[in-house]
Amino acid sequence: MKSVSSAQNQYLATFCLNLLSVNYGFVCGWTSPFFPILQSQDTPLASGPITTEEGSWIGSAMCVGGLLGTLVSGWMADRCGRKITACLASIPQIICWTMVIVADNAYYLMAMRFFGGFSGGVCFIVIPMFIAEISEDSIRGMLASTLVLSCNLGILIMYILGNYLPYATIPWVVMLFPIAFLASFAFIPDTPFYLMRKNDYVQSEKALRFFRGYQTGTQQVSNEFKLELVKLKDTFNDEKQTIKQDVVTWDDFVTPHARKALLIGICLMAFNQFCGCFAMLNYTATVFAESGSSLSANMSAIVIGTIQMFGSYFSTILVERAGRKLLMTISGAGIATGLAIFAAFSYVKSIGQDVTSYNWLPLACFSIVIFVASMGVLTLPFVILAEIIPQKIKGLSVTVCMTILWIFAFLAIKYFSTLFEVLGMHGTLLLFSSCSLAGTLFVALYVPETKGKSFEAIAKVMS
Repeated sequence: MKSVSSAQNQYLATFCLNLLSVNYGFVCGWTSPFFPILQSQDTPLASGPITTEEGSWIGSAMCVGGLLGTLVSGWMADRCGRKITACLASIPQIICWTMVIVADNAYYLMAMRFFGGFSGGVCFIVIPMFIAEISEDSIRGMLASTLVLSCNLGILIMYILGNYLPYATIPWVVMLFPIAFLASFAFIPDTPFYLMRKNDYVQSEKALRFFRGYQTGTQQVSNEFKLELVKLKDTFNDEKQTIKQDVVTWDDFVTPHARKALLIGICLMAFNQFCGCFAMLNYTATVFAESGSSLSANMSAIVIGTIQMFGSYFSTILVERAGRKLLMTISGAGIATGLAIFAAFSYVKSIGQDVTSYNWLPLACFSIVIFVASMGVLTLPFVILAEIIPQKIKGLSVTVCMTILWIFAFLAIKYFSTLFEVLGMHGTLLLFSSCSLAGTLFVALYVPETKGKSFEAIAKVMS
């Protein structure tokens, strides 16, 4: 007998978890509406307007926190559990918004972004892990895709709040999200897989019953549930029996498959960051203020946030139809073209030409860039990475690649404003366009198509 609402608690747990990723989106989007205010004479900071150097550190501190959060959560998830690790992410989120409330100089805001980034590093490790371990096969992909969607939702909401609410009100509003997470997630059990690994068979079965919609003590369960429980126990027993032979050594990283996969993974992380889209999303209002868009900077940011949401949604729809490589290639080419046109507009404007009749162009170009980026370059590198890395070294390799991603993100965000000053807007955009073109060529020439292929088939292609 199958439970009538077997997926209900899976949806519930996913919703609760994504309160964290929405709040991480708030942190990402916060700089866009408030940097212009913080740099103006009307700054709310007692120390006065922030400098360009301080602004770059505020922006990039998130990446330092994200790197540390990635390393800590990967270790903590196996030792303390997925649930406790997820709860860990809510504490720095509360701290980060408290920093905004009490801030009277730029150092508080650097700390705010650091703690927000730390929570993001935890989210991107533990949320996919938790969802993968509680979900039925038929809805696993859909539930996993909500992580990026909810982050984008958080960015969009912050753009809207930043346009309509005062600076001092924002942290009080968004702090409700991590508090709501802690209150709701307290009733969600840890994953059945983790509990089984801790030799807690009784609690593992209770957790599986919860996520499959059966009440504790229910005698009538479906054959599918019985088979899943047996498989869970067998998987754990097999893991114990093979743990010695599965110890990862240096030799596992120097096989042709591993070397090629790691090289592709690192290059995709570079493509993800040096296309410039993530950096520009942190400074969206500033970008449009400098470009002379016909819309206000904050309204332009709201439009971009909405388009980003649609782009990431279309990515989840098309990835199993069009394929990873085709979407990545189209995405990269679209970014390169859109940024090149944007750069040309900015250059013509900088030399004193009248571009009033083309003031719609920055918003149109950036909208297209963010849409195609959200369809491919900003989302699919993580999918490809998980598919091409050899299974034996996947956990460590993904952690290494995510660590490198945060380093690249730090460089892109830290020196974004510096590039603006040295190269101008047109030079900065042209640099990102060139990086996108290089990334597109790399994907077209060296990244294999993994759509519809088993891990065995992918390993043959990669060897």
